[in-house]
Amino acid sequence: MNSILALDQGLTGFTVGVTVYFFFIQSPKLGKTMGKEKFVPLMMALTRTWAKTMFLSSTANLATSLYLSSNDTMNISLVAIGWMAMALNWFVVVPAALKAGARSTRERKGDNSKDLKEFAVNGGGKTETKSLHQTVVVFVLIMVGAFVGHLVDLTSCV
Repeated sequence: MNSILALDQGLTGFTVGVTVYFFFIQSPKLGKTMGKEKFVPLMMALTRTWAKTMFLSSTANLATSLYLSSNDTMNISLVAIGWMAMALNWFVVVPAALKAGARSTRERKGDNSKDLKEFAVNGGGKTETKSLHQTVVVFVLIMVGAFVGHLVDLTSCV
């Protein structure tokens, strides 16, 4: 049972840590360094990898949590919310955002803007990517919040 608990904590920490690093540390640093025209295609490729990895990690996290917490509905609910947010990103929002980003390539031509606030709001372009980019971020925040709550709940049980 202790090894499953350690696995659950490790998966939760991995999911939260990688996501926070990816979106809130690496992304701003690369965007500021590279400019939008070069940064967005790189970020699109990295986002595809991030989404797949986090979906697999959060699925394993859900499985370990269900095994550990069969009577703890609060704990299971937090993991289920985090998993659902990630699943919606992986299957619905991220693919749509990546397609829209690919279509907005012409908008970025020669755009070496390094304005992080503008990128955070609009994403890779100024048209349809804006709402999709914001939706990805909303689901990321829901996922991270739910998994942080799960981790707090796990550590209070130990």
